[in-house]
Amino acid sequence: MSMRVQNNKWHEVWDRRTENKAILKSQNSKEIFMELKRINGWDSTGSMLEYDQFYDQYVQTKNELEFSPRSKDNVISSVFEVGCGCGANLYLFQNDGYHVGGMDYSARLIEIASGVLIDPVELICREAASLPCDIKYDAILSNSVFSYFDSYEYAEKVLEAMYSKANQSIGIIDIHNIEKKEEFIQFRRRLYKDYEERYQDLPKFFYEKSFFLYFAEKYNMSIKFTKPDMKDYWNNEFVFNCFMRKR
Repeated sequence: MSMRVQNNKWHEVWDRRTENKAILKSQNSKEIFMELKRINGWDSTGSMLEYDQFYDQYVQTKNELEFSPRSKDNVISSVFEVGCGCGANLYLFQNDGYHVGGMDYSARLIEIASGVLIDPVELICREAASLPCDIKYDAILSNSVFSYFDSYEYAEKVLEAMYSKANQSIGIIDIHNIEKKEEFIQFRRRLYKDYEERYQDLPKFFYEKSFFLYFAEKYNMSIKFTKPDMKDYWNNEFVFNCFMRKR
């Protein structure tokens, strides 16, 4: 998932993830994708979403990165993901014929991604703000990552790197909404009776939309916010998506 995080505790969490090698070596693309999502932590609430729910999110994300309505000028052919984990999202893009690349701060997850993705342009093990920008992609994506950063200052550095690496657009998925912070915490407390102990050293960072509006204005980018609508996804009410496009 993300690179530099609130502390080393998140790093320990991701480096402990293990894979089912038999599934990853199979020819069943749906099972491979779902295993990659599981490794990336989507089973953390004790249940797992279905493939169709994830695939719907992928299609929506792809369309938003092209800033629908689709036109010749908006079509993207390459995608790089910041905080790609073991490559679940890139796996779908790759299967649809996109050139893909990614980076993550977890060497363990990058190792898994390198065994699943076929000829990625690059797979990098670094923290997010150290994103190298020499190779460009049409779209730069970050899914469920920004909430693991520790400040607006760090998030801005990551956005600047994403802007430099993007030919066309930037997409940030599942940004935790500061207006929903207390509701989110109360929901998690109801879900886990040991919430305080479980997440004592694993905080999340919440954002104001104005942070992204300011960045888009600063770099003269078009911007739009969307509300996640993945079916039955418990986190929908607490997060928002942001897409920016170079003019």
